[in-house]
Amino acid sequence: MSSSKGLQNEPFPGHISEAELFRRERAQFALAERAANFGYWRYDIATQRSAWSPGMYKLLGVDPQTQAPDSEWLLSHVTDEDRRKVNAAIEAAIMAKSAFYYRTHSKDPTERVQIVDTHGEVEFGDDGNVVAVLGVCNDVTKEVVAETARMRAERRYRLMAEEASDAILLYAPGGRIVFTSSALERITGRGSHEIEEGRFVRLVHPADIEEANKVRSRPPPNQTLTACYRLLHRDGHYVWLEVTIRGVYDDVTGEYLNTIAVLRDISERKVQELEMRSARDNAEQASRAKSVFLANMSHELRTPLNAIIGFTDIMRHEMFGKLGHERYSEYATLIHDSGQLLLDLISDLLDMAKIEAGKLKLFYETVSLEDTIADCVRLVQGRALANNIDVKMVMETSGLTVEADRRALKQVILNLLSNAVKFTFSGGHVTVTARCSDGNIVICVHDDGIGISKNDLPRLGRAFEQVVADPMLAKAGTGLGLALVNALIQQHSGSFRIESEEGFGTEATIELPQRQPERVAA
Repeated sequence: MSSSKGLQNEPFPGHISEAELFRRERAQFALAERAANFGYWRYDIATQRSAWSPGMYKLLGVDPQTQAPDSEWLLSHVTDEDRRKVNAAIEAAIMAKSAFYYRTHSKDPTERVQIVDTHGEVEFGDDGNVVAVLGVCNDVTKEVVAETARMRAERRYRLMAEEASDAILLYAPGGRIVFTSSALERITGRGSHEIEEGRFVRLVHPADIEEANKVRSRPPPNQTLTACYRLLHRDGHYVWLEVTIRGVYDDVTGEYLNTIAVLRDISERKVQELEMRSARDNAEQASRAKSVFLANMSHELRTPLNAIIGFTDIMRHEMFGKLGHERYSEYATLIHDSGQLLLDLISDLLDMAKIEAGKLKLFYETVSLEDTIADCVRLVQGRALANNIDVKMVMETSGLTVEADRRALKQVILNLLSNAVKFTFSGGHVTVTARCSDGNIVICVHDDGIGISKNDLPRLGRAFEQVVADPMLAKAGTGLGLALVNALIQQHSGSFRIESEEGFGTEATIELPQRQPERVAA
């Protein structure tokens, strides 16, 4: 013992005493305590006294000069439930002579340190019995709060992924699936192992393989790949999927990390699209068939009507002698007029059908505008005079000519004049004017008749539309007149518009190039 004491009193090599070395070690340990934000305590069972390290005082935020180490004081600052856990843990450790651990929470929510982890050991005496308990306390408030927030966010995102109607998948490099939401099985009846690493291709409808391959490559940064294809459901039917994938890359290094895929069931939408497409195709086919049929019927319908009109004209003029009774002449006139009206209606119908079928051929030539308008005025003059309506022509520019299809242009002007006369009451006026403006021919037909309401104006120009409330006037046509005018003017690269005010009259204006564009180009 004496030699041992002598050694203890002798200075260590380098002239550092044992006491100085111990002091330095304590200082270094205290520095480590402060840096790591932990402290330790020791409780002597025999004396029931506690000792705290400097780091323990710092962790608790108390002054060593005002607060002595006290285990009871320490327990008074944790929740009641934690106090019971601490006592139980230490008693169990003493009885079992083993290490212990517990986590405590501050009773005061304003304290800087809210959560502390304590790892402890028991100290044995020479007789092998437990003489003291030692604990190392670590402030884990920030870590626990961060972990709690992370777990809460993870639960929230997982809930969103699981409850979403779309399936969400996360692929690792190589095609292995590391996460799948439950919607995948709801949509496809398949598990992730059945579709990962390219195995999904064997389930794709054969006609959609090329489309499905669009989402098999790795998406470049900040780009999205999309494909729509059919996948075989476990039940045996195909499900239409809209698949969108996007790559996940490291923000710093740019290294590829994962691929996120979103699968949406669009079966119902596809069915609706296919039904709409089928209905549209059927309607277009029926419309084409109707237009082609009517266009092809032109000769068959016009030939007998021309014969009827021709023979009744001969009978009306008694070219081969007297008919006999005067009523025969009246009947011949009625047959002639009815046949002419029917021919006009059929001509409008067939012309519209030809336009819709793309079979109307226009023959452009240089047409005298004054002569054409004068011919049209003469044709409506009889009805105008019978109804005491004044029809006049005003040529604002003399000698005007236009490149147009003569028959079509006459049909347009005659249609507008006939409408104006039909919807103008006795004593009214109809004026047709023509002028040249910036290389275009402008023809206006103005009347002071019944006019058209603002609500009905947008419907004018549609096939089979009539907007006249008077049934005696409305029934005198097919409703094709203005639609035909509009179509024929468009064929001439022109425009057509109507301005009207109910009770004050209507003005119909057509504008077409004086020379046709394609002929100018030639």
